[in-house]
Order: sequence, then structure tokens, then C-alpha cells
Amino acid sequence: MIYTAFSLVDITQTDVNRNNNLQFNQQQNLNTLIQSIGLRSQPINTKVKVFMAQDVVDYGFGKQYQGLHTVWRLDFSIEHNNVFYNNGDKFYYLKNDCDGVAIYTGLEETAELKTKTFETLDKKLVNIYFKFNQDVS
Repeated sequence: MIYTAFSLVDITQTDVNRNNNLQFNQQQNLNTLIQSIGLRSQPINTKVKVFMAQDVVDYGFGKQYQGLHTVWRLDFSIEHNNVFYNNGDKFYYLKNDCDGVAIYTGLEETAELKTKTFETLDKKLVNIYFKFNQDVS
């Protein structure tokens, strides 16, 4: 299965794992997301892309976000079918495992992330969401 996470949180892959600076904090956000996904299934083939000045009306973010913002896209695969499924929702556990997880803010994100957490459940505050993806170009 191929999944995509769209995020207003800066999850830039920098591979910096020392020093408390911008690149370290960006990598820590990505590590945190991958670890949260990994609670139920090990994500593999991860790839991050950054899209500048995206009109968020074209995405599934919370209602509080409007205008042009930087959007991060994480593509990943898992080897298990329906591991995130519950009660008719294919992303139930993925959303619930990620919601409320602490993040670094004040990086290169353009949206104001007041809660300083991944938000997946509150329709007004959603700053990261998931979908199936067939095109990982």
C-alpha cells in the first residue's frame, strides 16, 4: 500500500541528527511522524517533497488555514493491508496515533500552528492528513 501525508508542519528531510538548529528540528519533525506511523506498521520507501505557495483550498487542511502556504508531502509504503482501518475509516488508527503528537514549530512553515502538535481530527485545525496514493512521482 502506498500512502501520502500532506502537511503544513515542516517535515523537511535533512538527515541532520545533531545540534539543536533548524535542520535538526526539521528532521526531528519527520522522525516523529515516521515513528508515529510506525506504531502500527513500519513505513518504507519514504520520500519527502516540498511545494511552495500552494493554495490550501485545494487540500484537506483545517478551515482555519487559508491562502498560500508551503505544503510538505510524505510518500510511504507499508507491507500490511488495512492496518490503519477501523469502523469503515481506512485511516482511523493513522489519524488517531498522530493526533496531538508534539512538533517543532517556527521552522520554515508558513502556516501558524498554534497547538504545536500534529492535528488530524479537529476539522478546524487539521495540519496533516493522509490519503492513498497511486502516483508517487
